[in-house]
Amino acid sequence: MVIRLLHQTDLFRPYADPDDHWDLACVYALAASGQLELGGILVDFPPDSRPGRSPDVTGIAQLSYLTGLPTHMAVGSSVPYTHDPASLAALPRRDRAGAEFILDYLRDSAGPAYISIVGSCRDLAVAAKLEPDLFRNKCAGIYLNAGAGHPDVAKQGQLEYNVMLNAAAYAATFDIPCPIFWMPCFETDDGDFNPKVERFGTFYRFNQSDVLPKLSPVLQSYFTYSLEARTDARYLQPLLAPQSDTSSWYTVHADRFMWCTAGFFHMVSQAVDKAGKIIAGSDADDAIFGFRPVDIKCNPNGVTTWSSAGADSNRFLFEVKDLENYPSAMTAAMATLLGNIQ
Repeated sequence: MVIRLLHQTDLFRPYADPDDHWDLACVYALAASGQLELGGILVDFPPDSRPGRSPDVTGIAQLSYLTGLPTHMAVGSSVPYTHDPASLAALPRRDRAGAEFILDYLRDSAGPAYISIVGSCRDLAVAAKLEPDLFRNKCAGIYLNAGAGHPDVAKQGQLEYNVMLNAAAYAATFDIPCPIFWMPCFETDDGDFNPKVERFGTFYRFNQSDVLPKLSPVLQSYFTYSLEARTDARYLQPLLAPQSDTSSWYTVHADRFMWCTAGFFHMVSQAVDKAGKIIAGSDADDAIFGFRPVDIKCNPNGVTTWSSAGADSNRFLFEVKDLENYPSAMTAAMATLLGNIQ
């Protein structure tokens, strides 16, 4: 059966963090290569902490054009999720649209239906509160990119950014009755602008000069338009004349922080070896990352604790198995994946 994916993202223009544009390109590359069907893109409502930004419908339109894949999209709720049933019932239609988008996606999926969360958990939490049985019966798994994964709560540091967007929604996600693949962004989040690769964190970095020149001219133009936060209405023109759309020196040579890439490979039963080769089998012996079964608890403030669990658990924690080679291998594998967009 065809694997389906609904991708939730805080994809804005101007961007809050352009890693979301890289993630979106990876999702489209998987769909363009026939490895999954893209069931929809759900974009967060811009938070107050990111003034002047709007959901980046142009970035979605560009990748839809490049891949020939029409994509449904929706904008999420402007109202934070709370555990209060009355607040949920009082949501106006436009603030329930994101949750209904998720529920419709699950209803329409005949085969394995996955959800990737790379922003706020707000709309997911609302959807699960409205129809938990639909998740139990139809959702093959949620890839949750948020939080800090250190086994010692005292060493987790501050709340990670995606958790802070709506901590109550993040906490509610762990109660959803379907498999959850937890991908903490860091092992310890101390707000450092120079984070390091750690065992229970997905973070890695690469220099864009190691990837951008390897991509097709049209995909390079997509990144140029996105990374330089252009807002002109002629957003298809750079794709139609890519050779004239040259990236700035800064765009080419900037470092990029990444978090979510491994989950996309795992979703389609693939992994990455230490040389950066994409390999079959999500639990291959020579994979540089994997998921271990765990028990997870999360308090209403978004603080998680976890412990190892048996094979019957449906909660899984991301783990880096090769700290030395993880960044370079993930960078190489991502470049290979993006080669599917020509």
